[in-house]
Amino acid sequence: MSSPLLFLAENAGPLTGRGNNTWLLDGAEPTLIDAGIGQPEHVEAIARALEGRPLVRVLVTHGHADHASGVPALRARWPSIDAHKFLLPGEDGWLALSDGQHVRAGDTDLVVLHTPGHAPDHVCFLNATGDIFSGDMIVKGTTIMIPAGRGGSMRDYMASLARLQALAPARVYPGHGPVIDRPLELLAEYIEHRRMREAQVLACLTGGITAAADMLPRIYPDLPDALRPAALATIEAHLEKLRGGD
Repeated sequence: MSSPLLFLAENAGPLTGRGNNTWLLDGAEPTLIDAGIGQPEHVEAIARALEGRPLVRVLVTHGHADHASGVPALRARWPSIDAHKFLLPGEDGWLALSDGQHVRAGDTDLVVLHTPGHAPDHVCFLNATGDIFSGDMIVKGTTIMIPAGRGGSMRDYMASLARLQALAPARVYPGHGPVIDRPLELLAEYIEHRRMREAQVLACLTGGITAAADMLPRIYPDLPDALRPAALATIEAHLEKLRGGD
């Protein structure tokens, strides 16, 4: 089985780093994991790699725009492409993914893992050698926003981290940033980090600070302005978990 080929989605920014990762699994059924945002340079780079062969399918880890909105551009380039996603109530226009499903990608099968938390429709993909395509579950060098009020759930996210940890992946191909060669170490760091943040939120509550906006400067001092909305949403997700919600 050949190694996945990385194609950046050409959408660099404060929350996307140098741009979203999209991973091409070449072979008998060329498959792209995540769709990017439809930048022409991204689509054409994939076309050059395929050397005239069609892209057969795209597997979307979740419906956030930086991962899913490139599907129309891919369909414009390859009209017969199949687009797969874990469907939320009322969604259509996709082929549905389900937990435990096997889906062909390149010359291998991937197993679908429903891993909600960052988004309710988030999935990862596990291959036969124990590698995981992780979307927005973990990223080397930073943490993941859990957008409370927009489908994010800290309780679900912690359960999804534990699920990946139990699988003991050999390598992780993330939706942003470099390949993760020691994922068990990073997963343990992520779980400990979230426990630490929860303890900070509890300390604020104990001290009479109940609003997420008032907790923000205490928990995230000196945070760049561009990252403040993401940090605020994550504090709110911790509050929802502590209050017994999602």
